[in-house]
Amino acid sequence: MSTTRTRTSLRGVKVALGVAVSAVVALSAAACSDGSSDSASDGSDSAASSNADQSWPRTIDTDDGELTLDAQPKTIVSTSTTLTGSLLAVNAPVVASAATVPNSPDLSDDQGFFNQWSQPAKDAGVEKLYENAAPDVSKAADYDPDLIVVAKNSGDSVMDDVDKLRKIAPVLVIDYSGSSWEDVTRKIGEATGHEEDAEETIQKYEDHLAEVKKDIQVPDGDTSAFIVFGDGSGAAALTDQASQVDVLKSLGFTMAAIPDSMKGDTSMGADRKDIIQLSLENVQNGLTGKNWIVVSADDKAKDMIKNDKAFNTAPAVKEGRVAYTPGETFRLDYYSATMLVDSLHDSFKK
Repeated sequence: MSTTRTRTSLRGVKVALGVAVSAVVALSAAACSDGSSDSASDGSDSAASSNADQSWPRTIDTDDGELTLDAQPKTIVSTSTTLTGSLLAVNAPVVASAATVPNSPDLSDDQGFFNQWSQPAKDAGVEKLYENAAPDVSKAADYDPDLIVVAKNSGDSVMDDVDKLRKIAPVLVIDYSGSSWEDVTRKIGEATGHEEDAEETIQKYEDHLAEVKKDIQVPDGDTSAFIVFGDGSGAAALTDQASQVDVLKSLGFTMAAIPDSMKGDTSMGADRKDIIQLSLENVQNGLTGKNWIVVSADDKAKDMIKNDKAFNTAPAVKEGRVAYTPGETFRLDYYSATMLVDSLHDSFKK
């Protein structure tokens, strides 16, 4: 399978992680606007119509230029643990995936695959490519893939080795750090020829979201969502570009603004659009919401909220207006987004 790639300027975060064309962005905006099934149905109808007209070869607009695929991929290797969930959710033929540290509580299984898609991966026979801490991209060649999926940034990115990977197979580069998981799913559906699977998956989620929205009581006032750093150094405030914030807004939460004075720290990567790093002394300056939602909260995070004065002196903590979501909601795909919605249902049920 041959590829053609042209360098283009980096797209905005909401342009569908692979950077989808404007029609796909419109679908995403409709699907995420209020969580209603009507919006998702419109997107599904549009996608189904376009599926009938699509053929191979096709050109995909990605976060690293254009990618031309001669034929539908039959063997896919994922170097991104995060993106593997979306590949599985659309029934794409992924055969191997990078992994995180095995047996991490509330995060990974004995292979290092994320808990939320561990069983689907086993059912599909997905093999472990390598662990993210010691990536060996040459192993991708062992599977003779016709597509390799790479994250643009974040801890599971191997962009430094993307040229090596292109010598093995075509490479689909996706920046998931500032796009909704729905946009990621649609982009992967487009690149793998599984558009209808992508829309069906999103529709199933939207239907569930709509039911949960009817059955919860959103707290009064605005809300700050964040992740507590495991090393105890502070927190990551989730911005409007974070997928978890998309879910909260779809459920009716009003999100607190992050003060501009807190937005200067790019030490976690200038390309990251979904988080703002907050030191311990700036936790409360950055998390101004009346309510707090601690995303991907393990026991250590809960302990910090309870016992560290950087957190426990905040009004939200002192007044009992803190909710927690499972560790698996650190990165969102169909599976973990559903877990996030279910955990919010448990916390805010009427």
